[in-house]
Amino acid sequence: MAASSSFLALLLLTICCGLLTSSWATSSRTTQEDLLMDRFHCWMERHNRSYPTADEKLRRFEVYRRNVEHIEATNREGKLSYTLGENQFTDLTSEEFLATYTGRVVLPEVADDEDGGEMVITTLAGDVTEGGNAGHVNVSALPESIDWRKLGAVTPVKNQGQCGSCYAFAVVAAVEGLHQIKTGKLVTLSEQQLVDCASFGCSTGISTGTFTWIRKNGGITTEADYPYTGQKGTCDAAKLKHHAVTIRDYRALRNNERKLMETVAQQPVTVAIEASAAFQDYQGGVFSGPCGFVHNHIVTIVGYGKDAATGKKYWIVKNSYGQSWGMGGYILMEKDIADPRGLCNLAFYPVYPIM
Repeated sequence: MAASSSFLALLLLTICCGLLTSSWATSSRTTQEDLLMDRFHCWMERHNRSYPTADEKLRRFEVYRRNVEHIEATNREGKLSYTLGENQFTDLTSEEFLATYTGRVVLPEVADDEDGGEMVITTLAGDVTEGGNAGHVNVSALPESIDWRKLGAVTPVKNQGQCGSCYAFAVVAAVEGLHQIKTGKLVTLSEQQLVDCASFGCSTGISTGTFTWIRKNGGITTEADYPYTGQKGTCDAAKLKHHAVTIRDYRALRNNERKLMETVAQQPVTVAIEASAAFQDYQGGVFSGPCGFVHNHIVTIVGYGKDAATGKKYWIVKNSYGQSWGMGGYILMEKDIADPRGLCNLAFYPVYPIM
């Protein structure tokens, strides 16, 4: 009888402990869930995000949760040369990010023919253009680093929004930079004029055609005169002759980071890249991939340098995702990799204006 009573007491104690353990685990999970939901609400407020229904909010919360878990796990592992972080894209799946903020960029096989433009072709004899020898710059004579932001040739990072107008932002940044270098005056130019008037609209265009439009139009107006709306509108013909800055033409390079370095030492340069899913959460450090060789985004290189801690060389790249993405809107992309096309294909077809 005593043994039976002891067994019953032990059974009740086991059940009780099990219930307490289960209750503690449930409470712990609930607390973690509540904390993450609070964090999500703070994120929503910071990025001015709202959702049409409670169901959509819960769905976005689950996406946010998965992305945060990925960000924190990746940073804990410490295997990358860069870090990840939350930004305005943290409630998007990688598929949604790529579908909304990248697009197909089709590059010409050669430089524009009847529309002008010079292709710099690298040969064993040197770099030549249609007009003859483009000249060599001794790489050892180039500065070890250059940052056109510090030299006053770069306007603040802008935000293309959900319009696929990266080409306009990249071209404008290059023209703004060269104009400042030539004149000492930094003028903020209009991406919207290009979106409305240069035929590409909100479908990712190409920089060569955009430079050609500016040349043929006789120039481009200021952002203040033709402000950005984030969607294609009717071209304001009355402002086509408002020429704040003009260019003479453009030049293009091909598969040569050395020549790209020489050019960036002189001025900002537009490059077409593959912005992979890894771009979505980029926060800082030297980005080294993964990415491939399918062009889906256009950005502007505004300098280069070397990371003191890791020794990695990098390009300073101005993006058009706003200042809450990356390093205040910039990404450092690894420089001088083994593949002549460069990281994410950035050296495949760089283009820059001439004045």
